[in-house]
Amino acid sequence: MATKSSKFSIEKVAKMDFESAATRLEEIVEILSSEKINLDSMVDLYEEGMALKDHCSKRLDEAKLKIETITKK
Repeated sequence: MATKSSKFSIEKVAKMDFESAATRLEEIVEILSSEKINLDSMVDLYEEGMALKDHCSKRLDEAKLKIETITKK
């Protein structure tokens, strides 16, 4: 099973909007769940997935902080 580009860069992930990152993370979960990829590809996808998870988490924290700031005004 081919992946959409298991080679990624932290810089590319950092530039993604939340929705794109979340969609790619869902794709990775599906691919990893299929068990139809080799170990090296699996490790690459896991690494990308962790970077995407961290990015999404950061974006959610930023949004939460903005909402809290707006609510306090």
